[in-house]
Parts: sequence; structure tokens; C-alpha cells
Amino acid sequence: MDWSLADRPLRLSRGAGVVPTADGFLLVTPGEEFIAIDVEPGRRDLIASLLSGDLPPDAAVARDPDAAGLLDVLADEALLAEEPKASAGPVALLGDGVLVDQLCQLLDAKRTDGIGGAAVVVACADWLPDSRWCRLDAECAAAGIAWHRGYAEGGRWYAGPLSVPGAGPSYADLRLRRLAASPFPDELLAYWAWLDSGGRPAGPPDPAGAAVVAGLIAADVRAYLAGRPVPGERTQYGMDPAAGVLRRHPVLPVPPDLMEQAP
Repeated sequence: MDWSLADRPLRLSRGAGVVPTADGFLLVTPGEEFIAIDVEPGRRDLIASLLSGDLPPDAAVARDPDAAGLLDVLADEALLAEEPKASAGPVALLGDGVLVDQLCQLLDAKRTDGIGGAAVVVACADWLPDSRWCRLDAECAAAGIAWHRGYAEGGRWYAGPLSVPGAGPSYADLRLRRLAASPFPDELLAYWAWLDSGGRPAGPPDPAGAAVVAGLIAADVRAYLAGRPVPGERTQYGMDPAAGVLRRHPVLPVPPDLMEQAP
């Protein structure tokens, strides 16, 4: 990269660290690896200002061309925070309950009533709103907007998978695979219909589980907006806060011919 054109302050990846040493600096990666950087005494103040973000890369390279080599190391080791795509729009948060409150903070987003203008939609509910999400699934697919979801069922919280139109499993895919895997599909449909009609289990879902799945959803959304691989791609997370267990369930799109035959 031509660092002489990079006029924004340097931002290190979350979890990275810079430790001064007798010979220069020790870079600590988010994966807890260590990279020793030897720097002559006369250059240390400049490199320290570069690494702290006080001196942007273009100014550092103008004063010390060798600083470009350090910047290349940071980029190669994924130590530089990635910026979201320039075309990325806002995150639309739909629904209510404790999960929305968590995600408002994690994604720096506000609750909305529609999906217009959104780069990605996140729908939240204390209990599965099956018919509403069937409609939202079709609406997002028609608009070409990706959407994520989180809800509670029984004593567990569930998140995902992120549905990207034309690329990832939809809510319809997830729904069919859940029914196919259940030993009691008719009873499961009856339960969802009861929830749709306003029925509710005893007591609210455990907010501890909401905090966990909110973090997982936020990680997926941030990766998607930055154009990076999504950690939970084609995965539904199931979190049981009482048992302290987190499970990953692979979810694949249902072949179109099977989708058409399904009731």
C-alpha cells in the first residue's frame, strides 16, 4: 500500500497492544502472538506517535520513509482495524425486548420500524414471531437486504444464521430444517402458532443468554459490513444460560425443489 496517501490516524485492531522495550516495541496481536520491532533510539518518538494514532501514516512516512515497512508489517499481521465498506448503510434493529437493548449499544444503532435504507436488518424478539419473520424474510429477499435474528425458545436463546439474499440460508430454510429435525413437528407448529396468537411461556427469558447472543450477532454484523468472513456463517447458535452451554447448529439452504414440496 502507498502509505504516503493514508492521512487517517492509525487504528490498531481491538485487543492489539504496543509495549515499549529497550530495543523498540513489542506488538501483541489479538491472537496473543508477539512481534518484536527494533527501532533506533532517534526514531522511537516518531514510531510511538504513529502507533498511538497521534501521527497519521502519511506524515510519518514523509518524515521517515522506513516507517512504511512497519506499516506493511501491521497490515500483513492483521493488526490494523478495518473500516466498514464505504457503501455500507445503517443497521435497522426491529422488535423489542432485552436483546434489542443489548444490540443498540453493541452496534451503535437505534430501533426502527422498517427496513428502508438499511445495509443489514437485525430482528429481535423475546419469543419466536414465526409468521412475522416469514413476512420479513420475503421482504428482505425482495429488497436484497441481509438480515440477522435472535430470540428465545424455552430456556434457550437462539441467534442466526445471517441471511444474505442469494448467498446464505433464509429464515424459510431454517424453519423447514427445524421442522424436519424435530421429532414433534406438528406440536412445534402448534407452539409457534400459539406464540403468534399472543400466548407466552411463564416468565421472561433469561437476560444473561440475551447478552451472549447479542455479542454473537454483533460480531456477524460487523464482519458482514466490513466485508470480512462472517464468524457464524450458515450457523444458528443455541445458548443455554442455565447450563452454560453454547452450541453451533449448521444450517444449509434447502434445495428449491424440496422447498416447493414442503407444506
